[in-house]
Amino acid sequence: MKTGILAVCVYGVAGCSGLPEKKRSSKSINEIVTEITKTNVLMGDAVGYGIERPEQWDRYEELRLRAGDKELMALTSDTNGVVRCYAFQALANRKTADLFPIVRQHLADTALVKTLDGCSGGSQKVGDFFLETITINKRAWKLNVDQKAVIDSLLIFENGNRLNARDKLLSAVEPEEKYYKRLRQLAIMENSRPAVVALSKYRRTQDKPLIEALLKDPYGQAYGFNSVRNFPDRSFYPFLEQSLKSEVTKNNRGNDERLQLLYEAIVQYKDEASRKLLKLALSEAKDMQYIYHSDYLQMALKKYPAAIYEGIVNPVFTGVPKSNLSSNKR
Repeated sequence: MKTGILAVCVYGVAGCSGLPEKKRSSKSINEIVTEITKTNVLMGDAVGYGIERPEQWDRYEELRLRAGDKELMALTSDTNGVVRCYAFQALANRKTADLFPIVRQHLADTALVKTLDGCSGGSQKVGDFFLETITINKRAWKLNVDQKAVIDSLLIFENGNRLNARDKLLSAVEPEEKYYKRLRQLAIMENSRPAVVALSKYRRTQDKPLIEALLKDPYGQAYGFNSVRNFPDRSFYPFLEQSLKSEVTKNNRGNDERLQLLYEAIVQYKDEASRKLLKLALSEAKDMQYIYHSDYLQMALKKYPAAIYEGIVNPVFTGVPKSNLSSNKR
């Protein structure tokens, strides 16, 4: 769920500054919480094709306006996940209390809540919602540098953490020695694919079997290609070659992250073999597949330009000046 829409009115519906006067009630906090629980969906301020303001959002606004900090802090431990999320959202927007203890407490909160934001429905873990709220929403309360370091450390080192926030963090973590042993544990003991991607940044021989396993796994290939992008060892090249030759014969589509990562992995090799492979792929791709594969390669070269690939595709379509293709920088 996009927490920025929970926090900021973007559609211009009535009540951007709070609950419309005519909708305010004399209900108690407990009655408001009961109604939120009954609906049991975490909604934004405008939902459905008609972009209408839902009653659930009015309940949230009334809770935000009427409950004190202590009441809201207590509600972040309510038995209902939607109530917990709305209470935390209200506190984060209010910015009058230190929310670090609450964030820390809910790193293990994996309860799923149903979400509805605009026309998009889905689900999200409560702990992920808490972290997303104070990360994406620029107007919300923020962790300070020390607090963020603690939260990041707990996400990585606590056993059994199941928040999506951990995977996002592993994708961005820098290859510092203090993380290496733990990343190996996550990759081997918990079969964490993002942990393998994080390990690939260290470029260590002992991690190569983990990357090869992902390359052979149809469901893990995107993580494998991402790993090779970080660690383009020659031993991985046959997997990439086989994959690309197979893909050009399929009826793929545009905006395929897996194929984009495949091209980005191949262009890391910057040698004649990879150049010939890319030319072969484009020569064998037909009709729309040629357009899609050309686009994937263009985007890969825009991100990772190299002189050896100059002339394979026309750089005009990517907006990359030919002068940029003369650089071997990654």
